[in-house]
Amino acid sequence: MVASSVAESEKTDDSEIDAFEGEEVGSGAYLNRHNTEMFEAGRSFSGNERHKIWFNTQGKGHADLSDLSGADSPNDGRAAIATDFDDDGDVDIFIHNLQRERHTLYRNDLGAAAGFVKVHLQATTTQYEAIGSVVTAVVDGRRTAQILSRGAGFVSCQAPELVFGLGGASTATLEVRWPSGEVESFGEVKKDARVKLVQGTGASAPLAAHTTRLPDPLPRGFKISVGDTIPTLAVLDADGQETTLDPKALAAGGELYLNFWASYCASCVRELPDLENLDQESGVHVVALSMDAPADLHAAHELFVKRGAGFPGYYLGAAEVGESGPASVQSVIDIERLPIPSTVVLDASGKVTRIISGPLKTP
Repeated sequence: MVASSVAESEKTDDSEIDAFEGEEVGSGAYLNRHNTEMFEAGRSFSGNERHKIWFNTQGKGHADLSDLSGADSPNDGRAAIATDFDDDGDVDIFIHNLQRERHTLYRNDLGAAAGFVKVHLQATTTQYEAIGSVVTAVVDGRRTAQILSRGAGFVSCQAPELVFGLGGASTATLEVRWPSGEVESFGEVKKDARVKLVQGTGASAPLAAHTTRLPDPLPRGFKISVGDTIPTLAVLDADGQETTLDPKALAAGGELYLNFWASYCASCVRELPDLENLDQESGVHVVALSMDAPADLHAAHELFVKRGAGFPGYYLGAAEVGESGPASVQSVIDIERLPIPSTVVLDASGKVTRIISGPLKTP
């Protein structure tokens, strides 16, 4: 019956086939259909370009620090802006993704303890932003140069400022080759300076700092953080029937531990008895939400019971709901990035008080 149902749903009538065959490759209709099918399947036409960070190892090549830096992501990155968004002297990166989370801001937490100089330019004989100018900073006898291009890679741009790290030096000497070809020296500036260099003046003008605090990133794999309230979620019960997971109701006036697990995760399975013991404590309730595929629901639940878990267990696979219904699990977590096991601790009102990544540490 199931095979027959699937076969029926996959049938394509003759009119659809004729329409497909009549499409010219590369036409608007062709691209629209193929792109739609590709996006619905979660695929990428550019090879799933993960976010990457390489670190210059002082002339010995570059080290891939993508994972260590926290920048590695399965999202399909398409464009980037590298600039000092919080004006703290180090360069942050804003990424535009083709799919899924459309925008990501990576805050640079290395800090500017080694000192920096930030440069803005203003030309007087050519285009006012001085696009094409080359700024050279001489630091402890070493020269480093940057070009103000305003364009930086595929569908990307550059902010109209240049940031030079000083590597612990106290000053830098600045020189500009303007688009006209004229080379002008602007003398020495102290570390942590923000300056404007106007063509023809030969002197740097100080700029005021506008530092701000970029928000802390959400815990890995989560779209919520401490202080947020988890809404009622659409899930499946142990029989595969659609139901809801209401954190506030499940807390029953106490503290709720919402555990994300999967039957294929050894540490998840190992801690199920510990979670059962925790659920027996006064004022504490435990609920499990499995990351297993809906097809594996019954096998996962058998293992859940076998490990002695007597607390409620729910599963993925509920149909998408409208704005007036319960929220999807995907509105709370990023399934592809969530480390499991993970546990969200909520108070009686459903507000998140802690997020624990990794096995739950119980006494």
